[in-house]
Amino acid sequence: MRKYIFLPLTIILGFLIASCSDTTTNPPAVEETGSIFINTSPVGATITLDGTNTGKFTPDSVTSVSTGQHSVTLSLNGYRDTTFTVTVQANLQTFKQITLVSTLSTTLYGPVKIYETAGTTANQPSGIDLSSGNAYGVTSTDKDKVDIYYSTSGTGGTPYLVQSANLYPNLTRATAFYVGNGTDLNDGEDSPTYPLSGWTDHMSDRESNYVFLYDEDGNYSKLIITDYHAGSGQGDPSWVEVQWLYNNTGADKRF
Repeated sequence: MRKYIFLPLTIILGFLIASCSDTTTNPPAVEETGSIFINTSPVGATITLDGTNTGKFTPDSVTSVSTGQHSVTLSLNGYRDTTFTVTVQANLQTFKQITLVSTLSTTLYGPVKIYETAGTTANQPSGIDLSSGNAYGVTSTDKDKVDIYYSTSGTGGTPYLVQSANLYPNLTRATAFYVGNGTDLNDGEDSPTYPLSGWTDHMSDRESNYVFLYDEDGNYSKLIITDYHAGSGQGDPSWVEVQWLYNNTGADKRF
């Protein structure tokens, strides 16, 4: 009798042990992460990680980043996007210092000499094409390229002004002027935005500060008078010599 009871109990106990063994699970693995600290020169670049905007700007940290290689892109207006690969290690912070490359493109022209409009010859041009650096006569075959010119009479009868080409008869290109606060074209001072207050259509031929220009094509320039001559009349016209930085990118105010 005992023999027949023992076998079923053994079998049942085996099933119970097997059942308990089958329902046992291991705890989920914890993903290892690290962080990335990014600083740029200049600061303020948007940080994009693996194609996703993090909503952060340099300098800042991106945390809880999975270990391994990741792609980071930095974006800042006026600078080229910079993309690089960074390797993140568990529980460590990776530091990256990046110098952004500016998209600023300017051309230095001059010194170029322009003469007053009265009593000059074909070899003594009064106007300038800011984009090319060439001087043209205001009545020459290239007159429609002129952005600014040196007028004997000037706006409102004021003598000797460098002014917008559209103030001369039959010329149409308009250029605005804004007197700056310095004398060094390379001081890094940017132009104010046209057409905010302070812009006009001329400048004095004895202005000692640089002057910002906004031309018909929507480009900014930064011009300074480097020399001048007060003429004595017919055969000896007055002239000014100018030098300028021309921003090759439309609507870009940076210098």
